[in-house]
Amino acid sequence: MTDNYKAPEAELTDPSGPGEYGSVEKALAGDYQLAPVELLKNAWATLKGLKTTFWIAAVVYAVIYMVLTFALSAVVGKSIDPVTGAFSLVAFLAEMSIGLIMMPMAMGLFMIALKFSVGAKIEVGELFKHYNKVVPLFLTYVLLYLFIALGLILLIIPGIYLMVAFSMAVPLVVEKNMGPWEALTTSRKAITHKWFAMLGLSLLSMLVILIAAIPLGIGLIWGAPLVTLAFAILYRDMFGVEDSTING
Repeated sequence: MTDNYKAPEAELTDPSGPGEYGSVEKALAGDYQLAPVELLKNAWATLKGLKTTFWIAAVVYAVIYMVLTFALSAVVGKSIDPVTGAFSLVAFLAEMSIGLIMMPMAMGLFMIALKFSVGAKIEVGELFKHYNKVVPLFLTYVLLYLFIALGLILLIIPGIYLMVAFSMAVPLVVEKNMGPWEALTTSRKAITHKWFAMLGLSLLSMLVILIAAIPLGIGLIWGAPLVTLAFAILYRDMFGVEDSTING
């Protein structure tokens, strides 16, 4: 295994001191730093060693998604009512199945970046390690989207608030083994302390991805893992990282 599959520990320590990361208690008390520009600078400075593993995993993810989507298209094509154009129950279940399959893999990409941020061993196989969380992940997504949709209906602003406040809910389900409601509540309470800074990081990250995509998407080679690593570093500094994550 090459060095691309193991993060350089010496370069990835927290600026406040080696190994001095956050905890759930500190996050809930607002005891963490959130400076969007500094986070992205930190991620850029420590990006070397992540890109190869990240992109191999991302390509695997994309291929699986395309295969499943192709299969879904075949199912949907046979399941549309020729008169009304309505989807059948089979098509709906096929869509849900793709979501259930891809959600744990999407979190696998984030966990690669999170492990890298603490100098732990990273590997492409991380994509497939979180299927034991598929039910709580699904329920978390359902609750998240329901609350955000309701918030958007109620004068839009509550929906925007929740969209930002729930940013860390899904990683908390996987990394801290929280239930859906606990993860949503923990994320909201922690991020509310620095909600505008989190909004700034989200907008700045979108800008980075947009700019990276302009030159034929070539910049995404750096942009996508950069943004993912920035959020992983933030999660690390907010909530800390479990020993089972580092050694798993």
